[in-house]
Amino acid sequence: MSDLVIIVRVQAKPGLEAALVAAQTALVALSRQQPGCIAYELHEDLNQPGKVVFYERWQDRAAWEKHLAGPHSAAFKAQAGDWIADLEMLEMRQVG
Repeated sequence: MSDLVIIVRVQAKPGLEAALVAAQTALVALSRQQPGCIAYELHEDLNQPGKVVFYERWQDRAAWEKHLAGPHSAAFKAQAGDWIADLEMLEMRQVG
């Protein structure tokens, strides 16, 4: 498979959980409209508000990189980038 799977784990700073999740939810709707987006999902931890995991599947790396360079990604970073306490991103491929 040539698909690119991105898993991003994010933790909001204390007191900013709801604001960050709201901004992330808006990003999901815009990202799903991007060319090459196969899946773009946001999941919040049931026991820890503001701890989320993004599951993204892109047609290829070029589509993902175009998404990252797009205006919606830049607007999100400008608005909510400082609300993030911790972030881990994995670039993956499906093997089974």
